[in-house]
Amino acid sequence: KHKKDEVNTTNTANAWSTAGAPASRPGVYQASEVDAMLHGIDMNKDNMIDFAEFCTLLSRAKRLHLRHVIFRAAQMVVPKSKRAEHFDYLQKYKCCPPPLFMLLISIIQIAIYVYYVVQSGEGVQVNKPVPIQSPLILSPNKLEEVWRFFTYAFVHIGIYHIVFNVLTQLILGIPLELVHQWRTILVYIGGIISGSLLVAAVDPKVYLAGASGGVYALLAAHLAELIMNWSEMEFAPVRALVLFILIGSDAGVAVYQRYFLDEQINKISYVSHIGGFVAGVLLGIVLLRNFRKHRWEQKVWYAALVAYILFTIVCIVMIIAPKVF
Repeated sequence: KHKKDEVNTTNTANAWSTAGAPASRPGVYQASEVDAMLHGIDMNKDNMIDFAEFCTLLSRAKRLHLRHVIFRAAQMVVPKSKRAEHFDYLQKYKCCPPPLFMLLISIIQIAIYVYYVVQSGEGVQVNKPVPIQSPLILSPNKLEEVWRFFTYAFVHIGIYHIVFNVLTQLILGIPLELVHQWRTILVYIGGIISGSLLVAAVDPKVYLAGASGGVYALLAAHLAELIMNWSEMEFAPVRALVLFILIGSDAGVAVYQRYFLDEQINKISYVSHIGGFVAGVLLGIVLLRNFRKHRWEQKVWYAALVAYILFTIVCIVMIIAPKVF
């Protein structure tokens, strides 16, 4: 052990801590956090930290830094007045289960897109390939294969389609998943299923591909939170502008691809955007974690739940009725 490799533990604690800082403030080492990092670090009880002990301290600091990263991500989706409750919850968050759903589903979607690009032999294009024979795509001729109402989300038409959906669901989905965990997954899946139900109900003669239903559910949930807490969200006008640009540009491309391109592309429906957006608003109210509850919100919760159930029932009836009658 060399003296130049040693650091006094008292000075280390003073340097690393910020006494009196609020517990909910992200990015600051609290005195209690520093105490936890230094606990048992001085194994030989000489009131000094040698190089090996210092490496152990750095390892603990890295784990604590991950929590601060989580706080920063949570700031994207949590209004100021609710951060005390959210950050108190996140202080106890152990990343178990880790927020991997959005990442994993994005990897699967990219892999399937690459598979169909290679299979088609057409290479990477803006609006191709269109794998209408895929067992995953929602086909108007095979609506009885109910798994397609979900698996269509793994098939994408063109490079723009896959890039927009993957980037959007990662940028918006991961912060939501950090704060709301499995509830975000249900909103995403609900958007996918609602999108396919609406397409089969109102546009039953076309194919459906892409995760736009789930992506628009995330966009709607984030936009609803932004509007309801406008004065408390950082850079609210900028965020709203970015969201509207994303929604407007993607919707414009979807309409153009649906009605103005060649016949094969015309067979692909993008009505799922609307279904996903509706599901995002309603399921966001029903499912996403609310740490500060008000009496009137209970009525809104029941109204949103009933509205989503009615929306689903109406779509199913519209799908089945023509076949029965």
